[in-house]
Amino acid sequence: MMMAMRMQKEEKIVVILLFMALGSLAAAFWAFSPEEGNIPGGSASQDGSRSSLITLEGRIIRAENTRTGGNLILKLDSTAMPVFIPASAGAKELSARLRTGGRVRVTGTITSYQGEDELKVSRKADILLLEG
Repeated sequence: MMMAMRMQKEEKIVVILLFMALGSLAAAFWAFSPEEGNIPGGSASQDGSRSSLITLEGRIIRAENTRTGGNLILKLDSTAMPVFIPASAGAKELSARLRTGGRVRVTGTITSYQGEDELKVSRKADILLLEG
């Protein structure tokens, strides 16, 4: 003989609360996942670059050309991490436009150079001069 089980009011409330807790945990996992671009880092690829793009904004403290290769390195007031602009990303042209004290928005990937992290720009369009 089969007896239909009916849930009591308290049991229904417990089930709803469990689903709400699971939903909250799923949302937190999604929001704070290191795969997202809002957390510097992400997973490293074989060449040492991280998979996610990050954007930094700040005033240029120093802009210097590398001794070889025609690359450009920026130091911003908003981060201790240097910004590396390779020659292939238009370093020479950008060097003529970017000045100490100018404000920029830079998008790139975090790479490692001699054991230190740096933000590597891949295209000239990833650097936006905001002012002066």
